[in-house]
Amino acid sequence: MVPPCVLLLLCATQLRVSNLRAKGLPQDVLGITDGYVKVFYRSELLGQTEVRKNEANPWWREDFVYVYANPNNPVRLEVHDKDLIWDDLVGTCHAVVQPGTHQDQCELEQGGVLFYEYTLG
Repeated sequence: MVPPCVLLLLCATQLRVSNLRAKGLPQDVLGITDGYVKVFYRSELLGQTEVRKNEANPWWREDFVYVYANPNNPVRLEVHDKDLIWDDLVGTCHAVVQPGTHQDQCELEQGGVLFYEYTLG
């Protein structure tokens, strides 16, 4: 019999960030936002979504996973508007992860709301 937590992967606490969607993203000089989201756990970039072009209310299908996550650490979600030269930061969401599944939302600094879900377990 294998003692508990001998195989590290069996004992790891996994963080999954999913179900990212936004409502009411603002327009800029170039038109409706071409939005995407960057997802961070602590200071590590877990990845970013695809760009949703000309969508004020985008929904992103990507999930982001961090295998060795711990409670009480920060997760940060940045919503950006893809432009020709420099991308604009629309807003940032911050959360301190806790065990279980949580649905949350935050108001973005430049307008709109980001909805997201995370599971730590």
